[in-house]
Amino acid sequence: MSKTVKLSEFCGYIAGRQREIVAVYAEIEQVQQQFNELFRQKMQAWQTAISRGVPLLLGDQALPPALAQSLLQVIGEERAKLEREIADLTAQVDTQRQAADRTVAEAQAEMQTLRRANPQLDAEEEAIKARRAEIAQALQQLDAEIKATGWLTGFFRRRRLRRQRDQVRAGLATETARLRRVRQQWQDEKQRFEANQGRLCAQWEAAGIEAAQAQARLDHLLGNLERLSREQGAARLLAELTAAPAAAEPLHTLLAEMAELNRTKAEYEEGLRTVAEALGLLKGLGEGMERFYRSAAKVLEEQRQYNLRELRIELSAAVLDFHALWPELRAQVKDEKTLGAQPAEFSRRVRAAIEGRLGDSAIAAMFESMGDALTRATKAWG
Repeated sequence: MSKTVKLSEFCGYIAGRQREIVAVYAEIEQVQQQFNELFRQKMQAWQTAISRGVPLLLGDQALPPALAQSLLQVIGEERAKLEREIADLTAQVDTQRQAADRTVAEAQAEMQTLRRANPQLDAEEEAIKARRAEIAQALQQLDAEIKATGWLTGFFRRRRLRRQRDQVRAGLATETARLRRVRQQWQDEKQRFEANQGRLCAQWEAAGIEAAQAQARLDHLLGNLERLSREQGAARLLAELTAAPAAAEPLHTLLAEMAELNRTKAEYEEGLRTVAEALGLLKGLGEGMERFYRSAAKVLEEQRQYNLRELRIELSAAVLDFHALWPELRAQVKDEKTLGAQPAEFSRRVRAAIEGRLGDSAIAAMFESMGDALTRATKAWG
């Protein structure tokens, strides 16, 4: 059944439901913390059981035929995986070494370019300096002639000599500018070379490190292919057990333990996925409710500011039913210590809500219904 409320009550209803969503989020966060700690402990036990089980499984010379056949099959599959990895690593080592060789060649080419530029620029600088010296000498000679020319008798000669001196000075300035350009060109070439050498050196080191790491892994695989195939095959068989096959003791007890640990591991992994999905959904839903509250609160502020007619909003039965979930869901996830040890039960409870009443279509319908109700109410002011 729907319910009609004042606009202020409508805003309070939205705020209250948003707080309930936040409270459910906090409860599930606490469950997540329990899951993380207990899963860490279970994984330690799982790894320990794998470590104990591999030599026990491989060392048993009287395995039942079905178990022995399963073991041979997974060992063959793991060997094939390792052989593919060996092929990939071989190609990777070759590629990285070729990259390192190309980097060295590029660095050497840069060095040759710099060496060719150095004598060329040196020769050009020396030629400019020689011309500057000649011009400076000519300038001194002109200065001496100007001083030697009388003020009255050599007026026109002095003027001609000064023009020549100005031209010579201009030539000296030109050659000085050329000298600066040549020297700057050398500095630019040197800086570019140093920058490129630094870059190439870093590339060479990176290629060398990657090649060395790949080669180390490759050498390890080549030297231990048979052993690794058997160990990884045995570990995989143990990790995939869902029930203990027939076997003599103490292997049968170990296989039963592994089957139980695998079941528990799968339940915690599903529980952690459910927790992450639920928290993401609740976070988005809570933020959506907060935005809707701000919109409704703005309408309430206008009503009060301009002394408008008091609006009444209809809360549909679907909206009321949707938000009735929060107290129920909070009660279902409140005992984090109990649920922390029962991940399957947590997943059952929460996933039922996520896939049912908290589905995408239900959330969209809830917001649409409240939005339409608010829009219809504001038409009373029109």
